[in-house]
Amino acid sequence: MNIVYGVSGEGLGHVYEAIQVITRLTHEGHTVKVITYGDRACRSLAEFQPMRVEGVHLYFDSKGMSLSQTVRKNLRCFPYFLRHWRRLKRELVAFEPDVFITAYEPFSMVASHLLRTPLISMDNQNEILHVEAPPGTSLPALWLVKLATRACTYGARYYIIKSLTKPCTDKPNIRFVSPVIQDAIRFLRPTQGDHVLVYLTKPNPELIEVLKSIDETFIVYCGNPEGTDRNILYRAQGENYLPDLGACKAIIATTGFSLISDSIFLKKPYLGAPLRRQFEQSYNASFIRQLGIGDFSESITKADIERFLGNLAGYRSQLELYHLDPSEQEETLLALIHEIGAREHRPAFVS
Repeated sequence: MNIVYGVSGEGLGHVYEAIQVITRLTHEGHTVKVITYGDRACRSLAEFQPMRVEGVHLYFDSKGMSLSQTVRKNLRCFPYFLRHWRRLKRELVAFEPDVFITAYEPFSMVASHLLRTPLISMDNQNEILHVEAPPGTSLPALWLVKLATRACTYGARYYIIKSLTKPCTDKPNIRFVSPVIQDAIRFLRPTQGDHVLVYLTKPNPELIEVLKSIDETFIVYCGNPEGTDRNILYRAQGENYLPDLGACKAIIATTGFSLISDSIFLKKPYLGAPLRRQFEQSYNASFIRQLGIGDFSESITKADIERFLGNLAGYRSQLELYHLDPSEQEETLLALIHEIGAREHRPAFVS
C-alpha cells in the first residue's frame, strides 16, 4: 500500500519513532511518503526524502511555554498553505495514497479528509482525552491541550494511542498500546555505571548549577559545546548517546514521552524536570511519580537530587514490575493497515 506518514517536527520523539516504523513498513512491502516540518526533523528524516511543510512549534520565555508567542508565531502556517496547497495536493495525488498516518502532524490529517482517504492517528497525546487529569492540573491548560489534540487528529478511522497505563475503553476504533522502542534501544545491554545521564530539550542553567554542587558524575546532553566543567561532561547528540544511556545509573531529564518509555524499557530510574507551563510534560511527570519509577520537580534542588539518588534501589524494584511490549505498536499498526487494505469500500470516518 501507499502510505502518507505525517510526522510532528516539534521535538524528536515522533521523529525517532517514525524512523523505526517506516523501516518496518517498507520491510513489509509498503511505500511510504513522509510529511514533516522543522530543520531537525527534516535532517533526521532526510533518507526518506520528506515533503517539507509548515507546522506548529512551541515557543518559550523565562517562565516556560508562552501561549501568546506560540499562537502568534504559528499564524504563519495559514498563508503558507493557502499559497502552496495546489502544489502539495498535486504531489500527494500523484503518490496515490491508500492510507494516511498522522503522528500529531495536522496537515496530513487535513489532506487525508480532502483526498477522502482513511486516516490512522498514532500518538500519545490522545490519552489525555480518556483519563482523569492529575491533581493540581490547570483546567484552562487541560482544555487547550484537549482542543489541540482533537484538532490535530480529527476524524481518524482508528486511533493508536501510546500509553503506559492503557486505560479501558469500549470504543472499537481505539487501540491503547505500549510505545514502540527503537531497535537501537532494544539491542542495548544496560548496565549500572557511575554516571547520571542528563537530557534537556531546553537550556536549564539553574539545574546545571545544582548539579555542580553534588558529588556525582553527570553527562549532559543539551546542545552545549562539548567539554568538561568540574563534575559535568557535556556531549553533543551522536554516537556516544546510546552507550551513555545504556550505562547510566539514572536519568535526569525533561519529561518527553519517548525518553520515559526508553527509561522504563532499560529499567533506569527517572527524575523529571518538566518544561514549565507545558501540560504534556507535566502529565508525563506525574506518571513517573504515580508508577514509583522516579520523581519530578519543575525546579529541581540539591535535596531533590540527593533524595532521588538515595532511593534508586526502590525505583529499580518498581521498574522490574513493569512490562512494556516494544513491538505492540508496530504490530497493531500493520494489522489496521491490512484491515483497511482488505476492504472493498471506505465507510464513513469515525470521529
